[in-house]
Amino acid sequence: MAKTEITIHTDGCCLGNPGKGGFAAVVRRYQNGVEIKKRVVSDSAPETTNNQMELMAAIKGLRQIRRNEPAKITVFSDSEYVVLGMTGRLHKWQAKGWRTASGQPVKNQDLWEALLTVSEGLDVKWQWVRGHSGDPFNEEADAIANQAATKRVR
Repeated sequence: MAKTEITIHTDGCCLGNPGKGGFAAVVRRYQNGVEIKKRVVSDSAPETTNNQMELMAAIKGLRQIRRNEPAKITVFSDSEYVVLGMTGRLHKWQAKGWRTASGQPVKNQDLWEALLTVSEGLDVKWQWVRGHSGDPFNEEADAIANQAATKRVR
């Protein structure tokens, strides 16, 4: 049986913060190390924040994968907010009733809950990448997110 791996390169952007935003997720499926499929998901929002767009990119990217699919999935994000949230902070926030270490309500709780739900049943690894540092896959996601943010919002 072929070994399936999936990579999702995500990015979100905002023209003003808050302001008009865009996000992108580039989902690549590999079998035995060979890319067999690529899908791009992107959209925009008229009034949002950069962090909300980063979260939406991850959510929409993971929604492209069948639940309980036996694949290793790596989500690459240049958002420390998303990666640190998913690799450590999220469970602490939940244990404290969706409060931060300082006792403040967690911002974007609805999006964090959606990200948790869409991750369930999947073997997901979260990997931070430095943005704007020449990584071609991150640059691709960044360009698509910016294009989405600048298009006419419905």
